[in-house]
Amino acid sequence: MKKLLLFIFTLCLYSLSLSFHISPDGFGKRIDGDGGFQEYTFENKTGKTIRYRFAILPGRNPEKSMDKWIEFEPKFMTIKNGESKKLKLYVKSPSEAKIGDYSFYLAVNSITIPGILEGKEGQVTTGSTVGINMHIEMLGWVGDLPAKLKLEKYNFYEKDQKIYFKGFVNNHTEKRFVRYMIEVIGNHGERATLYGGVLPSKHTKSFDVHLPQFKKKSDIWKIEVRETLDRNLLQTLKP
Repeated sequence: MKKLLLFIFTLCLYSLSLSFHISPDGFGKRIDGDGGFQEYTFENKTGKTIRYRFAILPGRNPEKSMDKWIEFEPKFMTIKNGESKKLKLYVKSPSEAKIGDYSFYLAVNSITIPGILEGKEGQVTTGSTVGINMHIEMLGWVGDLPAKLKLEKYNFYEKDQKIYFKGFVNNHTEKRFVRYMIEVIGNHGERATLYGGVLPSKHTKSFDVHLPQFKKKSDIWKIEVRETLDRNLLQTLKP
């Protein structure tokens, strides 16, 4: 019985995750000078009307949090099934802010609206259904800190008639994270995308992955290393 309940609970969480759509899913901007602005698109694919409530929470390190410098609108958002709406967010650091990276959490709560807002007049529901309660970490930085992330000591190899790609990614950027992706591009348009996530300043990350898009090493044309959110090109490499 406990296993059945755990399975049902896991299935519900999976279903909720599929119904939650935010684009982009990060911030990743310089926040001094003119500040940083980002629009987030929320899509509703739940089959019901959803009302979102937004809040800004401090980052994981209180000394490096930018939550007090943020303006955003709206605070609440109602989206009918199949529709999408935008949340606008602006951050500007004070002049005395130290160079380096900062963070905050975007808190998103959703509640399913009772049937009357679904256009079902005459029907009464007894309550709302809690949908999603998420804290999404957002990162930005102060200062002229261009990304200096590099793919190093990499190679492609064959094992059990499959192509693998391994290497090291080093973030040489001073005082700030880099959120990166690696694209392996084939001679005929094939493409394998590796999302590396966020790599803090002066950190290294290794990887060793299978590339099912390719049958042999000669099929690979080039490698591109980019920042994930704005697709800023950092490196172009040959295999």
